[in-house]
Amino acid sequence: MSLRGVRCYFSPMTTLAEIEKSVSQFSAEELAELEQIIRKARRAKEHAQKPSLRDADPVSVGEILKPIGIRDEWYSEMLEGRV
Repeated sequence: MSLRGVRCYFSPMTTLAEIEKSVSQFSAEELAELEQIIRKARRAKEHAQKPSLRDADPVSVGEILKPIGIRDEWYSEMLEGRV
């Protein structure tokens, strides 16, 4: 099908009702493609809105009060309930 010589007029859709009206005319394949476009846009928007832990400043929890020691020392303390 050739569209040579056919004029197309595009007007922006401003309401969900206008979008819904045009979407109802889509074929099943076009609806599937539109669904993929919407999912991709939603993921991008959600990703842009979520702060990343990489963006956060480091947090200090204070100084070490007592060195942990070797494994045998802290493991026996844990088993004996001295913690």
